This record gives sequence, structure tokens and C-alpha cells, in this order.
Amino acid sequence: MNFVLILSDTLRWDHLGASGNDWIRTPNLDKLASESLIFDRAYTGSFPTIPHRTDVMTGKWVYPFRGWTPLPDDETILSQRLFDAGYVTMLINDTPHLVRDGHRFDRGFQAWHWNRGQEGDRAITDNIRVDLPCAPEKIRGPERMRANHYRWRARNWKTERDTFAARTLQDAADWIELNHTHDRFFLWVDCFDPHEPWDPPQHYVDLYDPGYEGELIDHPEYRWCKELGLTDAEVRHAKALYAGEVTLVDTWVGRLLEKLDYCGKLDDTVVIFHADHGFNVGDHDRMGKCNHNPHEPNWPYFEEVSHVPLLIRAPAGPRGERNHFLAQGVDLLPTMLELAGLPIPEGVKGTSLAPALRGEPLPERPVAVTTTVLAQPNAAAARAMTSVTDGTWTLHYRGNGEAWDLVNVEDDPAQEKNLAESDRPEAERLHKLHMAQLHYAGVREDVIELRAKLP
Repeated sequence: MNFVLILSDTLRWDHLGASGNDWIRTPNLDKLASESLIFDRAYTGSFPTIPHRTDVMTGKWVYPFRGWTPLPDDETILSQRLFDAGYVTMLINDTPHLVRDGHRFDRGFQAWHWNRGQEGDRAITDNIRVDLPCAPEKIRGPERMRANHYRWRARNWKTERDTFAARTLQDAADWIELNHTHDRFFLWVDCFDPHEPWDPPQHYVDLYDPGYEGELIDHPEYRWCKELGLTDAEVRHAKALYAGEVTLVDTWVGRLLEKLDYCGKLDDTVVIFHADHGFNVGDHDRMGKCNHNPHEPNWPYFEEVSHVPLLIRAPAGPRGERNHFLAQGVDLLPTMLELAGLPIPEGVKGTSLAPALRGEPLPERPVAVTTTVLAQPNAAAARAMTSVTDGTWTLHYRGNGEAWDLVNVEDDPAQEKNLAESDRPEAERLHKLHMAQLHYAGVREDVIELRAKLP
């Protein structure tokens, strides 16, 4: 049994045709979904990029212990377990954070390959003049982007094949071609797209907003749209840029899946497609996955941010079926180890999804919790934004007795109606489940006390 894990950064669940989207082209991921078990209530756990991947690698929610930190040396991790069991292990990524600044996500992999130049990666010093695509106040880190990503793109991109998604996923396909004769392998492909900057080839953008002539908001500051002064046309085009990125990723995921098929490995390989979180692209009048205004509290983790794709294609698994289990990143380690016939390490908090791939029921997970670091009993831990969902009701809660929001995502998909007062028993029910989840995940008791006070 081989494993290919494709993790796409910032890909919203609702932007796949398999999730009901009717305006974005994702034929390859839709085909994969038709051959997979679709976990249609998958949510990010520890937020954002590095914490989520730590969840995946360790099988434990990292938010009770640390935030955006290197992969701990004292944790048992997925790649090392598979390597120790005789798997050939390979990491191919363009997500710059994994191996930059000592984050150590290459640990446990026999080899790794990093496609340089993405976002703020310090990969170029060439004296190339580049202009910003829009007013600098609308860009997150304009001079950093000018010095790094924009210069790299100006020097190296000529065709679609030069984009990061294409290079990374084609490199993964090439690796399959050269390594498919190994007895067992684990390939982790970490694709930063559709994370901003949104710069797909123009023919992808023209699928969604042809003829646009205004400024390109391709790496937006995380603020309210009105605060950034964005026009309706600019927001509409930002949506097109993001959609173009999604279709670009879909195209090259298709190349990787074709190579698995052509090399005769598709029927003895578990393919997992997943994302760490989504993004508000003008939704709720917001641009970003969180609020960078230091004078305001962080935003709720709306469905556009917390709800993520999770598709698992197992050789003998279900085809096109949907499972409503509240799956999270911590579930991937126990799932893969069970499928590999390996013991699950003591202390793992995730739930193996392998029984569902055999048509068996999964144990209940009452809620999925999306939150940031809750490691120390301080003001940040007391007020950290947390979203608690059972798949129908979602409670957005800051703790310390502050006001909360309750939405019914089935009756109100836009999440516009706060029902915290009219349906307070539902809010209190979710809050109680939230407290139980914090205990289970290992949050310190003094931190839990800070978050126990109700509005």
C-alpha cells in the first residue's frame, strides 16, 4: 500500500464542483471525488498553515501546546513512522514555511525538494525592476512581495509550466515515474496555491472575469474590503484570480493522477487530497483568513475559512460516497498508519478514518473546533477566536464572557443571522462540547477556566 498526500494551501471546500460549485472548473478534482470517499464536513483544527500541518504530522491538535512553531523533535511523526516501517518517503513542496527558518517538516523524509520563490521566500537578489499590481496599501507586505515573489516571477515565468503549482505537481508526477518500482512509498506534495499571491496565467483568469482593466488585488492585506477601499469590480476580479488559481491547481493535480495511473500505481495507492483552511475573498465584506488590524478582534472562522476539502481514494474504498464525520487534520496520521498495518502511537488524539473506507461506521465526534494557540493562561488565550461546529450549528466564541455568534449553516449558508440570543440553548450546548473538546485535546485547566465564562 502506497500513499500520496496532496495538501493544497488555502483551498475552500465550496470551490470544488464536487461540493456543489457551479461556476469554477475543477474537472480533475471532481473526478477524484467521484472515485473517493468524500468527507463533506471536514474542518481545519489548529489554525493556520504550520499548526494545521503539525496536526497532520503528529495526529494531535497542536493548539493546546504551541502555535506557529517548528515541528517538535520529541514528537512521533507520520513520515518517520512510515520510513521506519520501510517506506520510501519523499516531500515535494513550494510552501515556503515547511523547511524555511528551521521548521523541520523535512524530518522523516529520505529526500525532499523545495521549489523556491513562493510569496516571501528570500530566493532572489537580481536587480530586476517590477511594478506593484495595485496601490501598495492594498497589498500585504508590498515591498517584501516586490523584492521576492514578483521579481522571481518576472525572471522565471514564461508559460504555465513555470508557475509554482505546475512545477510542484509536475515534479511529483516525475517522482512517481522514477520511483514507482519501490515496494512501498509515501509522497507528500505540499502545494502553496491557491494561497495568495493569486497569479494564475491570464487564460485562467479570463474564464471568470474577462476584459477586466483595473488594479490586480493579488496579495491583499487582511482587512475589511471597505477599509481597503476596494471597489466592487476589484473584489469581483479578486474572486476571479482566486478561482483561476483553483483551476490551475486542478489542472496539475490531474497530471499527477494521470502519472499514477499510467505507471500502474493508482490501484495500490491511497490518494488523499486535503487543504489547511480557506479564505474570505470578499465574503462577509472581508479580504483574508484573519484580521490584521491590531485594533480589532480577530474574525470568526466562517465556513469560507474553516470548512476544507478532504477526499480519500483507497484502492478498495467507496466511490463517490459522502461521509458526514467531522474529520480534521489530526485524523490523517492514524488513518494512514492503520491502512499500512502499523500501530497507532500512544497519545494520538485523531480518529482513524480507515473503518469508513471499509464501509464501517466511525465513532462520534460531537464537534469540530477551529482555533489558534491556547497554550498559556493570558489575555490572548482568554480571547482567542474559536469556532465550534457540529456541521449544522456553529458557535463563534472569543471566550472571557465576550459576545458570541451562533449561526445555522444549513438554514443560513451566508451565516448572516446571529441566533445566540434566540437559540441560546444551542449556543450553551456547543459551548459545553467546546469545553469537553479542550479537555480532550490537552488544554491546560487554567486556560480552560478563562474560556468557561459565558456571555
